[in-house]
Amino acid sequence: MKVNHTVTEMTLNLTSDNPHLYCLTLEVKDVADNVRQCRRFILVDGTTFIETHPDQSFQFTSASPGTGNTWQTHHNDICLSWKEYFFNKFYFYNELFNGVEPAPHGLISESYEQINGTLPVSGTPNVHGIVNYMVSWKLNDRPFVPEIEVPDFLTQTFCKLLPVNDGETYIFNVRPVDIVGNTYNESRTLFIDQSVPQITDIWLEKDGYEQLFVHDSTDLSRMKMTFDAFDPHSGLLKIHWRFGIADISTELIAEHLSVRYPQNVSQCIK
Repeated sequence: MKVNHTVTEMTLNLTSDNPHLYCLTLEVKDVADNVRQCRRFILVDGTTFIETHPDQSFQFTSASPGTGNTWQTHHNDICLSWKEYFFNKFYFYNELFNGVEPAPHGLISESYEQINGTLPVSGTPNVHGIVNYMVSWKLNDRPFVPEIEVPDFLTQTFCKLLPVNDGETYIFNVRPVDIVGNTYNESRTLFIDQSVPQITDIWLEKDGYEQLFVHDSTDLSRMKMTFDAFDPHSGLLKIHWRFGIADISTELIAEHLSVRYPQNVSQCIK
């Protein structure tokens, strides 16, 4: 399109049903026929959105894998990872933000090239269209702290050293933002418990009496072992017990006990 030298602005209709990355080149020629060109890149996208991948994980890597990454058994950094979990499907299959080759004729250089902004000629760092992650968290029933920007968003991870105590619960929210401003929110919950289970009041019981001495095998066969085991923060998952002879390191029997939780329990106060 050729316009008069008095024109200083124009409006372009770049609407589209599908996203497109346009290159706008402006050429200026003086009376002596000297030519200078510059270019800018324009992204038109009013249809895409951020979604999540069902086969990828968004979890606390600082938590114990044996608990489904929901219980953290140390008081060090809390770490989250969401690698490949959030993505914009269109930009997953269409890599529009790689670097652009220099103009072959050499007429576009230095400040006449788009070296800054959202779509520089060098390319836009992104994760399938996502250019930023915002994270916030809350402790127990307190409100969420203000969002902060993930420092190195390309790693798709975040670690934070926070004051943690056994029995506390943290909720972390991650909000990805893509190149056209689409956003998405998702949270994960972390429970803190560093303390080990407690075992108390171990006894052998016979005829209603508690004792820890045995006269013979017949006497032992008439006894039952009793003990109290508990964990005030995370609760018990399983109980594994062994019975043997200490002097010769002989194991006579070993069993697992299932942990049963009371159901439909109501409390009545008089």
